[in-house]
Amino acid sequence: MEEKFSEKAVKLFSEHSKKNIGTWIERSKNVAEVAKRIAREIGIDEEKAYVLGLLYDIGRIFGNTGVRHTIDGYNFLKEQEYEESVARICITHAFITKDPKNTIGEYDLTDEEYDFLEKYLKNVEYDIYDKLIQLADSMALPDRIVLLETRLMDVCLRYGMNENAKENVSRNF
Repeated sequence: MEEKFSEKAVKLFSEHSKKNIGTWIERSKNVAEVAKRIAREIGIDEEKAYVLGLLYDIGRIFGNTGVRHTIDGYNFLKEQEYEESVARICITHAFITKDPKNTIGEYDLTDEEYDFLEKYLKNVEYDIYDKLIQLADSMALPDRIVLLETRLMDVCLRYGMNENAKENVSRNF
């Protein structure tokens, strides 16, 4: 019997998340739950939404990195033979504007990785799942699901209010 899509993802997440214990684990579970609930309400695939929410930050298994976790997650899921539509969520969740400079985390990429990211974002067309995970990511803390305002305040308190944060906050309202 073939393993269900979500069962495979939960197993992968459970096995690999132990490599870097942190708040990202519980937060990913909350993002998955938010994505699933919203998907149900708008009539799209709940299982896919849940899996994307669970795996969007999987690049964190490689350590406490900034923007690098997006590419690490993408490469990891491709190595695990996930299709492009799943692997890409690791990148698209972090770039609401599709501009690789417009992110809040530490910029810890090599020039080659930056070039890859810039080209990737230029050529990808966001679908409803990319936008859903961006929204769900904006509604989850490690210990609970919250309003957008609460999550955005959390981000600003942790990273400061730079020009990127201002643009991302304005796009969410």
